[in-house]
Amino acid sequence: MSKTVAAAVIVALIMVAVLWTIFPFDGPAEGGQPAPHAIDQSE
Repeated sequence: MSKTVAAAVIVALIMVAVLWTIFPFDGPAEGGQPAPHAIDQSE
């Protein structure tokens, strides 16, 4: 059973990491703020 729990935790962490990469939870100052990499390109 502990293996199942460990697998579930690993999958959950991976999902959080992927979602964090797609949707950064930094809380952008402006609503229309582009992604960080877009800001770096325009700089």
